[in-house]
Amino acid sequence: MTRARLTPDERRTRARLRSERWRRAHGIGPRRPAERPWLALGVSRSTWYRRRAKAREQAAQAARAAALALATAAREAVLDRLQWQMAELRANLDRCAVAHAAMAAEFACG
Repeated sequence: MTRARLTPDERRTRARLRSERWRRAHGIGPRRPAERPWLALGVSRSTWYRRRAKAREQAAQAARAAALALATAAREAVLDRLQWQMAELRANLDRCAVAHAAMAAEFACG
């Protein structure tokens, strides 16, 4: 009994089916079809990726600018608080100086 020789196309088909059966048996699902969003926009793939990279860079710059503005605002708030604390300390020192002068006058008289 001789086996019929398969053509290259038939061998390729059988190999593809055998490989697919093995993948299904091992829990590997079918592949999703490739998404090609550049076709929907009517641009080339390289243009789509280039625009996407540019948009990503612009978003990162905007995020950096927002973070910088937030940091600047926080720094200014800290400086305002420090300025208020310095004013409070000066007022306390002035009150202490007045009290010290009063006590010195008491001791000088006594």
